[in-house]
Amino acid sequence: MKNKFILINVILIAIISISTVSLGFDIDIEMDKTENLKVGDEVILTINFSEKIVGASFKINYDTNSLKLLDKETKNLYVSENNRQVACVYIDMEDIGTDTIKVKFKVLNVDKTELNFSLEEAKFITLGDENSYSGSEINGINKTITIEKASDDNNIGDNTNNDQNNNSNNNTGNISNNSTSNKNNNINNKDNSTLNTYLPKTGTSNIIFVFIGVTILSVIYFGIRLRIISKC
Repeated sequence: MKNKFILINVILIAIISISTVSLGFDIDIEMDKTENLKVGDEVILTINFSEKIVGASFKINYDTNSLKLLDKETKNLYVSENNRQVACVYIDMEDIGTDTIKVKFKVLNVDKTELNFSLEEAKFITLGDENSYSGSEINGINKTITIEKASDDNNIGDNTNNDQNNNSNNNTGNISNNSTSNKNNNINNKDNSTLNTYLPKTGTSNIIFVFIGVTILSVIYFGIRLRIISKC
């Protein structure tokens, strides 16, 4: 009887131990755009969970030379950048849960062909049974994603468009400058014509008339002087 009681206790302890042991928690990290990437593109990093969670805290390690944190894309998620990591905290007070967490980044550099992501200090609480997972209980916390930058043809097209825009701007600027120059010339011409209206003309014919006038006055003057002398 005593042996039977001990056996039952051992079985109960084993069942309780098994029920409290976590069987593991799986995650998968992916990026919504991996091809034809250009500097300035916005990409979404998604972390998928094998179960819905109601609480989480973790840090995302990523290449800060290639990506820049923009914002969260998941409700009840709070993100901030600290020491070249993205610190994430997820709290669901409505007890609905989520099986994905999304964070938005901006592409800074496309020289690399691979981007490495990993989670650090990760802790998750699942919906329903509210199991908690951390450390080695979490599978898939490291992920390498292969990326491909946009082809040179696209870059040539962009450069051609830029050249066309520059030429258009230059032509517009030249037209504007020519128009301004013409306006200035017209204003100068008007000013000159106005000045000429009030200034005396100094042509050859005017000089002749002046010479004749001076000659006539001289003749009259000397004629009067001669009459005075003759009377004396």
